[in-house]
Amino acid sequence: MPFIYFFGPFQLESEIELPELSGANTGGTRRVLLSQGDVPEEIAGAAQAGSNCLVGSNEYLLTIPGVARYHVRDGAQVRVQIEPGAAMGNVRVYLLGSVFGVLCHQNGLLPLHASAVERNGEVTAFLGNSGDGKSTLAACLRQRGHRVVSDDICLLEPQDDAMRVIPVAEWLKLWTQSLDHLGEKANEKFRVSESADKFRLYLSGEVSANAHLRRIVLLGCSESSTAAPTLEPLSILEAVAALFEMTYASYVPVLSGQKARVFQQCARALGQASAWRLDRPWDLDRMDETLDLLERQVLG
Repeated sequence: MPFIYFFGPFQLESEIELPELSGANTGGTRRVLLSQGDVPEEIAGAAQAGSNCLVGSNEYLLTIPGVARYHVRDGAQVRVQIEPGAAMGNVRVYLLGSVFGVLCHQNGLLPLHASAVERNGEVTAFLGNSGDGKSTLAACLRQRGHRVVSDDICLLEPQDDAMRVIPVAEWLKLWTQSLDHLGEKANEKFRVSESADKFRLYLSGEVSANAHLRRIVLLGCSESSTAAPTLEPLSILEAVAALFEMTYASYVPVLSGQKARVFQQCARALGQASAWRLDRPWDLDRMDETLDLLERQVLG
């Protein structure tokens, strides 16, 4: 394997160059072999998840037309069959996103669809779907002195009575509108994929290695652009449901027989963390109102 990379809890020994990870030289210890070659079209006994995905008890097969086919097995092996003429940037997007999330599930970890910030060893995770503004919110809090722990996937590992947050953030993925708001320049070299107007903003020396989840904030959007942002506490039942719904690639543990594990881990995370719902207008010009509310009522 000509390349060795560190990403979250994993040490990737790879046949494929991953320039996005070239800056990280320490971290994960769980060994994963990433190779390139022929990938099967079926998995024996697997369940169908949508039109392009198969999930087995310890295997996962993802087919992205025009890009690649990805086979993940036993939480330790990834094989990629790249389509002729595919842009390598698009190939790597799925490796660093969907495939990474599946590796986490196959290793018994809990990946949340969230971006997270940390201060004084306490992590606040912002849960939301793609486009809900998780990364932008984390980037704005970073400008107020909070450290970014994760972008898009907040990864949790059981530890004693709490859930330890495994640092994943090497970057924040931001649309040009968000970059302009932050006073940052979009660098074509760091474009996330060939088809998206989204760029990586690389972080430096910000990740804390021993932080615990203390707050969960479910993101919502106000129907009115003139509405003030609001924060409401969630009940334990609402919070567990939100965590499970916002588990990254939650169909994987459901179809592979790991649903009970995920529910238990979600409940365990809430044993030490408060849960909130934030509704705010999706208007960057009013972002300071949202940040002031968060720092006043939740972040301290």
